Amino acid sequence: MHERIYPFYLLIIILICQAIIFEVSAKEFKNQNQQEIYNINKIFELYYNQKFEECMAYCKNFINQDIDNTVAYVFYFSSSFQLDKLQEVINQIDDEYIKYIQNYNSKKQNEIIESQKEYQKLTILSAYSNLFMYFYSGSQYYIDEATNILRKSLFFPVNFSSIYTGLGIVYYEKKLTERALSMINKSLNIKPYDPIALEYYAKIQNNLGNYNLTIEKLKNHTYIKYPDMLYQLAFAYEKNINIEKAIETYESVYKYDPFLIGQGFISLIRIGDIYLNIKNDKENAIKYYQEVLKILPDSLVAKQKIEEAKNKNNNSKNK
Repeated sequence: MHERIYPFYLLIIILICQAIIFEVSAKEFKNQNQQEIYNINKIFELYYNQKFEECMAYCKNFINQDIDNTVAYVFYFSSSFQLDKLQEVINQIDDEYIKYIQNYNSKKQNEIIESQKEYQKLTILSAYSNLFMYFYSGSQYYIDEATNILRKSLFFPVNFSSIYTGLGIVYYEKKLTERALSMINKSLNIKPYDPIALEYYAKIQNNLGNYNLTIEKLKNHTYIKYPDMLYQLAFAYEKNINIEKAIETYESVYKYDPFLIGQGFISLIRIGDIYLNIKNDKENAIKYYQEVLKILPDSLVAKQKIEEAKNKNNNSKNK
């Protein structure tokens, strides 16, 4: 009798231990994600408040800690561009990349180079530097170079969301929509809260008129303080005739982009347009257009919008 009972109790003990281990692992995973999201939002806070030196240093430190973070790569180069240091940073990366490979080959190590974290980091940095040079110069050479490097990076022994996001961006720029969406979805399967991947997912779906898909994907990620991603959500709400949510989300974009260096500018304009053309509220429309002029006093778009708003009733009466 006792011999039959002992295995039963042993099974119970094993199941309890497994449950405890799973719970601890889940908590550690959640804490790790929360820390990463904190770091991501910190990058956005620094960049969109024009603290480019701090942002660049923060991104570099973040990359050294976590080589699979798309936001850190993108805003490392964005900050260097704002500081007129882009070419200097890219030259430094190229030098480090070449030296690392030469040094590695000279030692004739047995392990494959693709498994080395330093090589992985420098490779992804090189890919994103070429991608950024494409946006800066428009040269096809750079986007092709970025594509080649990212494709080779798929042979790393670890799947990185930043590689799939990068490929999604290059295919999006090449207007290969299905490939772009496939890469973005692979990225989000690895890291569902990657803000850059979410932004491009929404761009693709919005371009296709699939506003419901954008809303469904992004509505639970508004804790991410990325203006360009939130703009896509606001735009989807507007096109889906959910006007109040559109205004609320556009205002969040402006909140997180107070100097209008991202999508804060167009968000204020779109709120003004909503008040003018949908709500027929000329006073509030002008208020939002004037908000642009407080920050960008030479904005011809905002000035033109104010004149259009002031003349709207007069034009209606003339008709």
